[in-house]
Amino acid sequence: MIKRAILVLVCAGLVGCGVLPEAGPAPVQLQLMSVPGIDRSSETVWSTDRGTLILETPQATTALNSRALWYQTGEHQLTPFRDHIWTEPLPLQIERLASEYFSANLSGVNVLVDQPGVSGDFRLRIHLHQWHLDQTSQRLLVVIHADLIRADGQPLVSWQWQQSEALPEVSPQGLAAAGQIWLQKWLTELNDRLLPYVQR
Repeated sequence: MIKRAILVLVCAGLVGCGVLPEAGPAPVQLQLMSVPGIDRSSETVWSTDRGTLILETPQATTALNSRALWYQTGEHQLTPFRDHIWTEPLPLQIERLASEYFSANLSGVNVLVDQPGVSGDFRLRIHLHQWHLDQTSQRLLVVIHADLIRADGQPLVSWQWQQSEALPEVSPQGLAAAGQIWLQKWLTELNDRLLPYVQR
């Protein structure tokens, strides 16, 4: 009877040890920063005399809606970096930084982040298809699509980018740094493309 009780305790101890998580360092968190050169004093103040652009939260794949940073290990295979994550999902970072950039640079235009009850003259809908480190080329690969939509829901114009950016180093930090550089160039280009449509 005593042997059976000891055996049960030993088995329970082994099972218990198996389900306890291994202690380890928390993942390093990375974040895209505000685009340099934004003059806070130039940000538009709300006015009914200006057109209004509503910036929707970018749509993305399930993988890109997570906080993982990805690298491509095969033709159709993405793997997350184990020890690094984003501080928040990439679409939310792009929404925040795009709103900040357009508010300062789309002169004469009200820029609002989409939320219930908000309406405007135009909506900007962004689809993020790819954003990962390609190990073969050692570059950041980005595929992103943007639609400018009128208030009545009719599409006005669409643009697509399929581009890459060199990495300063092949690492999660290098991926984030290349993303920062690419995002700045993309926001500048998109701002210039939007301006003729949204300015009154």
